[in-house]
Parts: sequence; structure tokens; C-alpha cells
Amino acid sequence: MKLTRIRAAVLTVCLGSTAAMAAQDVYTKGVEVTATRVTRDLMDVPMSVGVVTEDDIKKTGVTTIGELIQDVPGVELQNDGTPGLIRVSIRGEGTMRSTILIDGQRISEHKSMSGTPILIDPSAVERVEVIKGPASVLYGSDAIGGVINIITKKGGKKLVQLDVGVGYNGAGDGFTENASVSGSYNGFNYRLSGSYADFGDLRTPDKTIDGTDYDTRSGSIFLSYDFTDDLTMGISADYFEGNFNTATDDMSSYDDFAVKINPWKRQKFAFFADATNLNEYWARLRFDVYTQKTDKKMQNIVGMSGTVNYEGSTLYDTKFNMDNHADNEIKSNGLSLQTEWQLGDNNYLIAGAGFDSDKLDATTKYKLDLDGSIMNTPPYPGMDVNMGVHLNNRSELDGGQDSYYVFLSNEIILPADFTANYGMRYTYVRTSVDNIKANYLEGSFVSPPMGRPDVDYTTRTPDVGTVGEESNSKAVFNFGLVWRGIEDLALRATWAQGFRAPTIQEKFLTSSMGGGTEIGNPNLDPETSDNFELGARYSGERLNLDFAAFLNLADDYITTKEVSAETYQYYNVGKATTYGVELSASYDLPYGFTPYTSMTWLKRKFEYGGIIGDTYDTNTPEFMYRAGVRYEKDFGIWTLTADTYARGATERDYEYESSGAVVKTHHGGYTTANFEVGAAFGDERQYSVNAAVLNIFDKKYYISDALPEAGVHAVVTVNARF
Repeated sequence: MKLTRIRAAVLTVCLGSTAAMAAQDVYTKGVEVTATRVTRDLMDVPMSVGVVTEDDIKKTGVTTIGELIQDVPGVELQNDGTPGLIRVSIRGEGTMRSTILIDGQRISEHKSMSGTPILIDPSAVERVEVIKGPASVLYGSDAIGGVINIITKKGGKKLVQLDVGVGYNGAGDGFTENASVSGSYNGFNYRLSGSYADFGDLRTPDKTIDGTDYDTRSGSIFLSYDFTDDLTMGISADYFEGNFNTATDDMSSYDDFAVKINPWKRQKFAFFADATNLNEYWARLRFDVYTQKTDKKMQNIVGMSGTVNYEGSTLYDTKFNMDNHADNEIKSNGLSLQTEWQLGDNNYLIAGAGFDSDKLDATTKYKLDLDGSIMNTPPYPGMDVNMGVHLNNRSELDGGQDSYYVFLSNEIILPADFTANYGMRYTYVRTSVDNIKANYLEGSFVSPPMGRPDVDYTTRTPDVGTVGEESNSKAVFNFGLVWRGIEDLALRATWAQGFRAPTIQEKFLTSSMGGGTEIGNPNLDPETSDNFELGARYSGERLNLDFAAFLNLADDYITTKEVSAETYQYYNVGKATTYGVELSASYDLPYGFTPYTSMTWLKRKFEYGGIIGDTYDTNTPEFMYRAGVRYEKDFGIWTLTADTYARGATERDYEYESSGAVVKTHHGGYTTANFEVGAAFGDERQYSVNAAVLNIFDKKYYISDALPEAGVHAVVTVNARF
């Protein structure tokens, strides 16, 4: 068979296993993936790809983007205490190491302590592909942990097709509405869509947490035209805006605490041209260009009294109030060109080049009022010293990160039912902060004559970052084999390298939010890694399974170390080693019942050196799983689905250095019980109702360190297509 039918040699970054989301079959035969706009049957893909299909989304009914991917093996959600803002950790890697793509184009974040969130409404999503393990050959820097590629809905199958949906989520008394009109006529394909969501405060097993509400709205336009059977051009535009609020479930240490993002906007315009079958050898030419802007306005309020640590001293009878405002705008532009070549019957070559450019413009306003006393402590033995600190500053900075790349990827059919996949990518990254303007509008440190001298801060420049520029470049490689000698079975093995350049913040910026401060480090080195995988997929008449064993060896891993109270600085860990196993399996029993499971076992070690040395306590659960029994039955005019399942994870321990001492944190494991039921009606099953009761036994648990997850709650969605 000619490789023209495969058309996915570009998907050769890494090799392993995955499957459809756990709520559905792990069925891979006939499931196509297009992580880089190239289509291929999942059974032939030589990499770990978790696929959430359009059918999965319809059957489960979701109201938040996190619900789409939370059960893909190897994926762990992170919300950082902000309901509605979902970030993703893949195979234990931090959220800064997961590349978020929408239709193959990334969302960038360069001034954040929490990583890049998924800024899209779930109603716009056709399917999601999760690439696990280093994907730097395809996606460059930031893809050292993996890639979330969200493919949006495009044109319809009729001249005019109307889709509407409403939903309710009891986790925060949230209501969602969405509508779209789409169609296809005489070569034209179009779609116009919009959505709105409004969620109240988060309901946990203990209480409702005030100040955790959020709302979102979005809209998109897509238009393409088929000039011939082999040439299509199109444009798209999409808009997302959300207002998000963060609080804490433990106010015992605060008089006031809040983080308010009002709003976080994303706007994108894109153009593509896709030509196929240009000649006997030139199979495809794909051109993409986009421009995108994200704008985040954030306010952080912290109020404390009693005992407070400040600059190494313990203050008593203290009043501490901080009000921090940040306005961060990132303008992104990108261009990519990809060509595909059929070189004989057995070779399919893909060559590509492109660039991505991010420009950061950030403004911060910071106000601090602190009054207290130092009682009989060094350097003031035998005396009580009253003091006050009053600061009000403003800073402006602009910087950027530009990435240029070229890549080659080849797939060759070998004897004995083997297929080899190998490729390389060269990436050049330039990171800079070009300009900083910072000053104290007013500021003072006051104390009596026997204490510290009074200081007029208005004569000083606040520390908000460093002007600087640095470039990093590296060539990375991958090689893999797939064996298809037995029907319905695919065995695969791969080696892939990863490369990640530090972000603008990690290199040059100082940021304060949530009561803490993170300081950039101009001396940071890029991260590199080697990833090894063995995997197998089987898709039989009844049994479907997907298995992967993986090992990732990372050098110069970037994390933070506490250098003073609530102040952290980025630095390179010596090494990070991650290994584990992922498994998805299902078996179709008679009468429509299907037991299934998906699970991840993972161990992760940091080699800090210093007083910690090596540690496996890296804030990562060792075991995550979902297991249940699904039922599906067609009754002629309608189809019934039901799913009873448990979801859980083991405990998380974290060990790190703080002010010269080893600190450990702990979160217990959890298991929740859940039930979902749905019904689809109509000749084409164009009407559906889905309902779920989640966390039935009202279990209190955490998936991040900030807020607990929702207690027992119901989710109901209704969708119709006309």
C-alpha cells in the first residue's frame, strides 16, 4: 500500500499508547487523528495520542472544558484555585510544559505562575487530541511534556444546520447556553457560533466558597471554499472572554484574600490554504498564518493581621494590606508551511518550516501598607520597635519570544510488517525584555529613632525584572518502529528528544500574585530530555486495549526555590526522571454492557542536590484511575446510554527547600462514585439529553493545592440539531 493513504509521517514525535476517553470504548480502528492537520488511523500512529472524539462528547454531555480530557490516561488537571480556568499536566510534567493548540496554533502565556489555560468553550470543540511525551520534533519549545490539540467544529453537512444546547452544572449553580449555524453549499463551508456560561460560587462538601464565581462568553466564524477537489482556502476568527474569581477555603490566616481576573480575553484571526495531489511526487502543500491577542487583567488583594513575616523579621500586632493590579497583553503571530512528498511506494516525507512570535506588554500597579512592631528580637534585643512600610509603585515592561524552526519527518515501509518513523527539528528561540519603566509613586519605611532608619523608597527603583536578551537553539531527533504483523494489533517502540527554552518570566521577570513573589533567573539553561516508550494497541471484535510503558530523562529541569519568606526564584534542577505505565481497556459483553478502565501509574524523581538531594515527593499522585461499567442499547427510535464509574488518585507529597530548611506538604488520595445517563432521539439522533450525578458520596478532595473540588452535584445538558 502506498503511504499516500497514511499521510501522517509527521506524527513521529514519540511512540506509546493511548485511546479514546475513558468514558467511551478504547476502540481505535477507524478513529482518525490530525494533530498537525494530517489524517491517519489511530492504529497506525506511532505515538501516544489520547483522542476525545465527537461521539464521546455527544454521549457524555459536558459544561466545562476540563470534563473533556480529565480521564485521558496520563492527564492531570490543574485549576490553581481558579474555577473555570483549566490547565493541564501531562505525565507529571508541569503546566508550563504542555503546549495548548487550537486548530494547530498555540495559546501563549509568558507572565504567569500557573501556566497556559485552555481558553475555549467546550461547545466549539469537535474533538481533542492529547499527545503525550516530548513533542519537540513537531511543536518545538514548551512541548517537552506533551500537547493538547483542540480541533474546532467547521462546516455542516446540509445547506443550513442549526445546533442549540443548554446545560446546568450544580458545582456552582452554573448555566450554559450555546448556538451555531453551519452548512455547506457548492464548495462553500461555513459556521457561525456563540456561547455563554455563568457559574456561581463553588460548592464543596464543607461549604460554598464565596468569591469563586465566573462567567465566559465566546463567538467564532469559519468560512472556506473548495476551488477544486484538490484546493481549499479558508479563514476563521474566534473570540473568548471570561471573568474569573479566586478565593481560599481557609480564611483563618487572612482578613481578606481574592484574585480577580476581569477579564481574560483571547482573539484570533487565521487563514489557511491546502493543496493536494500537486504532481506524482508532491502530495500536499499546507500554508497557515494567524494573529492572536490575549489580554489578562488581574487584581490580587491580601489582607492580614496578627503575626506576619517581613524581610526576615517577625512582626506582631500587624496590619498588612496589599492590592496588586496587573494588565498583561500578548500579541502572537505565526506562520507555517508544510509539504508532503510521496517518494516511491514505501517513503512518505514531510518537510516544514515556520515561526511563532510573542510580544509581551505588561503593566503592574502595586500598593502595600504594613504597620506592626518587632518585639525583643534581633537586631533589637530588649526593646519593642514600631514600624510601618507604605509602598505604591507602577511598572511597565515589554519583551518578546520569537521561535524559528524547520523539520523533516519520514515514514518508510519495511519488510516483515514493520514501519519506521524518524525525524528531526531545528529550533532557534530568542527571548528578551527590551524595556522596563518602574518607579515608586510614593513609598516609605518609618520607625522610631532606636529602630531602623527611615527610608524614602521614592528614590529607589522597585525590582520588577531585568532588561536582557538571550537566544537558545537545538536540533532534536526521534525514531520509532510500528509492527502490524497480526490483525487488529499494533506494537510500537520509540525514542524522542525534548527541548524547552525558558519563558520570558522564568528568565527576566519578577511577578507577585496570590501573596507570593517569583523572581526570574537570567542564568537559566534550556531543559532537554530523552523519552523512551514501548506500547501496544489491540482493537478486536470485543476486546480493546491500549498499553504504554515510558521513561523520561530530563536535564536542567526548571523549577522554583524559596529564597526568602514567600519569595521564590527559578533555577535548574540537576535532573528529573519520570517513568510509568498507562493502560486503557474495555470489553463488550452481551446485552450492551461494557466494563472498562483507564489508569496511570507514575513515579517521578527530582535530583535537587543541596540539603534535599534526591526526592520522589514531587507533588504527583503515583496512581490515577477511572473504572466502571457502561451500558448502551438502541430501542429503534431512541438510544439509551448509562455509565456507573469510580474515579480516583492516590496521595500527593511534595518536598522542597525553603529558607534553608526542607518543607513537606501532603494531600490525601481520593475515590469518587459517579453515575451518568443519556438518551438520543430522532432519525439521526439529532436530539439528546444527558444527566449525571458526580461525587455521589460528597467526598472532599483536592487536585491542586488551592481549593477542594466540588461536592455531590448534578450536571444536565440538552442538545438539538435542526
